[in-house]
Amino acid sequence: MRRDIMSYETLKEGSSGSAVVELQRRLLAAGYNPGPVDGIFGAQTKQAVMAFQRANGLVVDGIVGPMTWSRLLGTSATAEAFVQRALSQSGDRYVYGAEVNLADPNPSAFDCSELVEWAAHQVGVFMPDGTMNQIPYCQRNNTVISIDQAKRTRGALLFRPEHVAISLGNGMTIEARGSAYGVGSFSANREWTLGALVPGLRY
Repeated sequence: MRRDIMSYETLKEGSSGSAVVELQRRLLAAGYNPGPVDGIFGAQTKQAVMAFQRANGLVVDGIVGPMTWSRLLGTSATAEAFVQRALSQSGDRYVYGAEVNLADPNPSAFDCSELVEWAAHQVGVFMPDGTMNQIPYCQRNNTVISIDQAKRTRGALLFRPEHVAISLGNGMTIEARGSAYGVGSFSANREWTLGALVPGLRY
């Protein structure tokens, strides 16, 4: 069974161990020379990571986080699969602060950020819990886009203070909107403060 992206630790120069061995093997298989496959993340491995990132349109920082792992592992996590998982929960209850088992294929209640976290996990991509964590996570991974672009991009995220929705790309969202609404599809024509893509998803 394929490990999901969140189970791959973030690696950088100075890291060591079996995860670095896997990284070095993946880089070699992709045609990049990390030096000896010795489990030590040194300068040559960092140069190979940066070359891989540059060639794949990623942030060139030499740090192997979710997006770099995603490309190295050839994940099939797509924005459409993410959207479909979220849509499958239409009609569920909204419970503020809800915590679900991320491996549960059909929870019964969500809050807004938990729906995003759960749907991402279901397709093998990591997203932290809480909008206060999801926004900086997207910012660190350079996936922030304009609000208009997010409204037009299926699977993009739309943020407002203490709330997040998933854009359906057609002027609608799927979201856990509040106790009066539950999980469902709603108009995206509201005030938003930030748009972003989910790091690690293919759009």
